[in-house]
Amino acid sequence: MPGEGQTPFSTGCQVWRDSKPESMKLLKQLRNMAGVALLDWPRYRRALRRAGDSKPAPRGWVSLCNRIEQLTPNPDGPGVQCEWMWGSELHACDVWRRLGRDVMCAALREWPIRFADRPASREGPRVSFIFAHAGRDRVTQLCRTIHAVFAQQDVQVECIVVGQSPSPVEGNLPDGIRFRHLDKSNVAPGWHKSWAYNVGARIATGDVLIFQDGDVCPPQRYASEVARTILQDGYDVASIQRFLFYLDPATTRRIEECNSLEIGCTPERVFQNWKGGTIAVRREAFFNLGGFDEGFVDWGGEDDEFYHRCSAVRHCRFGYVPFVHLWHRPQPDRKASDNPNISRIMPWRLGIPVKTRIAELVDRKFGNPETPDPGRSYKSLSTLSPGIETSDESIARK
Repeated sequence: MPGEGQTPFSTGCQVWRDSKPESMKLLKQLRNMAGVALLDWPRYRRALRRAGDSKPAPRGWVSLCNRIEQLTPNPDGPGVQCEWMWGSELHACDVWRRLGRDVMCAALREWPIRFADRPASREGPRVSFIFAHAGRDRVTQLCRTIHAVFAQQDVQVECIVVGQSPSPVEGNLPDGIRFRHLDKSNVAPGWHKSWAYNVGARIATGDVLIFQDGDVCPPQRYASEVARTILQDGYDVASIQRFLFYLDPATTRRIEECNSLEIGCTPERVFQNWKGGTIAVRREAFFNLGGFDEGFVDWGGEDDEFYHRCSAVRHCRFGYVPFVHLWHRPQPDRKASDNPNISRIMPWRLGIPVKTRIAELVDRKFGNPETPDPGRSYKSLSTLSPGIETSDESIARK
């Protein structure tokens, strides 16, 4: 019965208003499903019936993207470049999870991911994988990624882990790695990924340096592909990743238990056009570019800034290699709208001409295992404002 002062009509309106968010959510879901069924499902099925990549037009799973995006095929080799500024999820795979499973199956059949306790190959070019790590909550994911690196074919792999936990975690890592612990007792607190990467690059012996996240497993032919792209095709930098398949907790646990990956599992999401996670650089080019910018401390910005600087050299950005992301609890500030590294520092740094930035960074003592350069992070500067000081001398004074 309507309450005091209410009529059946007003009560009905209140119920409709209360249920409106759920109703709108359901309508949006139905609209998305209809759009995928009519516009995406047929082209996905056609693409998945075709294997591999061909010229001049990409085919197979490599050719898939969102409807609003365009792909440019590599005129001289495999892969495509997505003409979209930011990373994006495949919308159809989010709406119809079965499509994500089928795309992942097709990709990993062509590019299998294997795991090994020791480096599988002693022949071929020398490639150094460099990991930055802190804490103990993701050691298991790091170990599985290292095992995927050990399974690389037709190259000699070197695996370097630069740790910055209060106490070294070397004892928890696989045999056969090179470990360097950074003493941060006299360093400003925070996650110093750029510093760790640069220290790792200084001690690496490979002709090709791959900077790899510790939760992103590469297929077993990844290192040989980047070695060919850089050492034979003449590129200085290679970003040949196409899709990143995010695994759920259960699938990640099975990998940890069995040291193997089932290609028939369903990813939580399929990501593309991503700039972080993995990037391969010719050793000489890395130091000529000034390494990673150690002014970035804590999450965000350093990968995008380095990627942007790579425009000064020959950078292959045609993707055709799949990767999988092992599940872990998300970084608390990963998508924070007030993260200064993303909202203020990165736009400021990208606004400086690339050649000027390179000259500034080359002049720094980057990769010094005793201390990062600059000694204070960009976001700690008291001048963090539209009038932020941009000279290297002003940063050094801080």
